[in-house]
Amino acid sequence: MQEASPFSSLVYAISFARDLWFNNSPIRAWLDAFSTHRHIGTTISRAPTDLISDLCQFGAKYRKKFGFEFLTTIDARHSHKILEEVKARCENNLLVELDFAAREEFYFIERGLTKLWERLSQEELQEETEDLGEIVPDSLEEELVPINSSDEVVWTGDKATMRNYDLNKTPDENQID
Repeated sequence: MQEASPFSSLVYAISFARDLWFNNSPIRAWLDAFSTHRHIGTTISRAPTDLISDLCQFGAKYRKKFGFEFLTTIDARHSHKILEEVKARCENNLLVELDFAAREEFYFIERGLTKLWERLSQEELQEETEDLGEIVPDSLEEELVPINSSDEVVWTGDKATMRNYDLNKTPDENQID
């Protein structure tokens, strides 16, 4: 993705990542990504006491059967839902579960890309704001031109000092070269 960036939009970045993840990444890359998650462990630390044993048991069964950690997009605070899901997914064959886990992992990839895009957009906006330069006071706040001045342009060498410029006239009519 880094080689293909920058992306013109978040939608394009996610579409590119989806194609890369599902069509161009080897299974080893998927397994490496799956292994970074400890969803069951996080759930166990938050689970009610009566669910801890079952979560440990099915987490171990899942890991033994598939060779990687159980991965889900269900919030870790919903331990009963996670237990139901891990029990059900333990019944899958390896091919079905790889597909299921890859889709779950892509949810996290997409969420990470969205957060990154928002952060980079915010930084870019901040840089653009900083690039606007120094803010100067409005010249209309100070009386630089006396009220009783003439309506003509006064030339001082190559630089014209404009006391009053008629915007309804052309530069020739205002005698500006």
